Amino acid sequence: MLGVLGPVEAAVRDGRYDDALRHLAAVPADAPLPAALAWRLGVLLHQRGRFDAADACYRRAALDVAHQQASALADQAQVLAGWAATRWARGDQAPARQLAEQAVRIAEQSGDDSAVAAAYVAQALAAFGDGDRADNEYAYARALAAAERAGDFGQQLRIRCNIGSRLVEEGRYRPAVEELREAVRLGELLGHQTLLALALHNRAEAWLGLGELRRARSDADEALALWQRVGSPLAAFGLTLTARVHRVRGAARQAIAAYQAALAMGEPDGNAQVLVEACAGLARLSYTDNPAAAAQYAERALALPSAGGPTVAELAAGWVALCSGDPQTALRYAEQVRAEAGRRRDAAGLAEAMELAALASHLDSNEAAATRAVRRLLASLVEAAAIWAELGNEFALATNALLQARLRGDQVAEELAYERLNQIGVQEGAWQVAGPLAAIGPTPVPEVEVQTLGQFTVRLAGVSVPVASWQSRKARDLLKMVVGQLGKPVAREALATALWPEARTEVALRRLSVLISTVRGVLDPDRRHPADRYLATDPATVRINPAHVAVDALRFYEAARAAIAADGASTTTVRPSGSPTPGNAANGDGALGDDDARLLSRLEAVVAGYTGDFCDDGEVAADWVRRPRVVLADLHREAIHRLARRCRQLGRTEAAIGWYLRLTVEDCYDEPAHLGLIGALSAVGRHGEASRRYHEYVARMREMDVEPAPFPSPSGMRPPA
Repeated sequence: MLGVLGPVEAAVRDGRYDDALRHLAAVPADAPLPAALAWRLGVLLHQRGRFDAADACYRRAALDVAHQQASALADQAQVLAGWAATRWARGDQAPARQLAEQAVRIAEQSGDDSAVAAAYVAQALAAFGDGDRADNEYAYARALAAAERAGDFGQQLRIRCNIGSRLVEEGRYRPAVEELREAVRLGELLGHQTLLALALHNRAEAWLGLGELRRARSDADEALALWQRVGSPLAAFGLTLTARVHRVRGAARQAIAAYQAALAMGEPDGNAQVLVEACAGLARLSYTDNPAAAAQYAERALALPSAGGPTVAELAAGWVALCSGDPQTALRYAEQVRAEAGRRRDAAGLAEAMELAALASHLDSNEAAATRAVRRLLASLVEAAAIWAELGNEFALATNALLQARLRGDQVAEELAYERLNQIGVQEGAWQVAGPLAAIGPTPVPEVEVQTLGQFTVRLAGVSVPVASWQSRKARDLLKMVVGQLGKPVAREALATALWPEARTEVALRRLSVLISTVRGVLDPDRRHPADRYLATDPATVRINPAHVAVDALRFYEAARAAIAADGASTTTVRPSGSPTPGNAANGDGALGDDDARLLSRLEAVVAGYTGDFCDDGEVAADWVRRPRVVLADLHREAIHRLARRCRQLGRTEAAIGWYLRLTVEDCYDEPAHLGLIGALSAVGRHGEASRRYHEYVARMREMDVEPAPFPSPSGMRPPA
């Protein structure tokens, strides 16, 4: 037997691992393996995702329990530790725990730090499977200390990967990114492709937890490519994560393809982690087109053992039930997840379960009860939002904000949240994936929508009204005049005088009544509603009814004023260096604080919502249009000013430069914009460009006979107005 094993041992000793596995295939399957060889081959196979083959190696290990020499004990401990890890990966929790306990006992007896590190890694995995986060954390601390004492960089890399994974599971995404950044560095240094792929994979999960979809996709794609390059079955893990990123983005077809490929790869080895994730994901993605398949996938995910616990499967089953019209079943799963997530310190799972429970309760109530319960349900959503904010998940925060806005009936807040989701990279397909967005459905298409920012357009249930339907241009002018009051009523006499300045007042008022009837006929051509549903009147005034007519100018006006007021009330302070104080604006890792991140998003959404000047179609240039055009344009510029200033205060100087440039291009005489641009350029060391911009500013001011201000200091920051 020594002659048969010789080539295997020599290949392992020389680091020729592919040759070692090839030679191993020639060894009779029932032949025992020396413990020292068995655990090295087992670890190699495990890291490559070949769990069945790894399990077979550990089973074949010749363990001499009577041999009490330190080296023999260390090899025994390594075998037991590796076997426990393989059992854990297959979802066999009880054997994994027993093997890990034996491994720790024998490793401690051997005094070999590498064996101690491997044994405590196995114990950490077993504790994770039991949901015991405290024991998991303790075991990893012992494992890392032992690996560092042994100078075992490969084990250190593995441990850091696993610690990062644990931090992701607990929702501690930013610490996970930092831990995994070190793991990626170690992986690149050691040239260990499979563990480097694992580090990148885990970091991608952390990015996904933060809602950083582009970074998540980049790391996930790189990890998948590394695993595929070495032909590792662990590529199945990469496929599930790539699928999750696509699922969150709303790229349903790409997600389905990746999940199905992962399922095909995971089934031969019975990889429980891959199978549960893939089945749960396919359940969420299938419910729209194939509810029966979605239910089957959910049932399979629930039936499979999972080292990470039942949360992934139960959340998928809960959302599928809710989106399929079964809120009571959804509520039952939500309660189960809440209990399990609390035990496992799974903050993200807890927050999602709270949202599932709130929506299930809302959809299970009749209208009267729902009205009484909205306050309680909103409180639950607010609590979930606080968890998402603490985790730093921008996608989940925007989704939660949309849920709250829908329950409150706050259309402006809903549009801001929707815009934020678009900025993150979420596509329309996300509304077809079983989850919170699908549960509430897309924003209903307004009965009547009046677009005034840019080209004037009226849509009925999403369909544009042809110009010919208006019968006269004055009917369009009347509607423009009324919506230009931004929600306020306008006197009938003022409208009549503006539309027919040469006519007697009584004649003009009679014509106005006819024209009001014409506009009502355009907005409700089938006369299905009361006359005042869209255009409300009384003997003295006319106004648009915002309860049934969506006006983009009014939404922008209200959102801009609210955002500007919030910016003025913000307490963010700035150090002399120009960077925000840590307690108010930024976390220790350079990320913005929750309030500042939301304020920036709010200002950005307001600026993006201004799609053109009011009724800028050349049809009407009278004061009725000019006045709201000036008001709205001024609000837009004020929002950009505040956004630029806020970006600079929060250390996002390059973004501030972009906003200041936009202001100076649109108005070359805007002095605050010029000075803000010059100061921001100086702050990032672009001194030559700052000098040129200052000379340009001086020239513009002298054109108006205005005394130019001195060259601004790079750190000179004025407080927000």
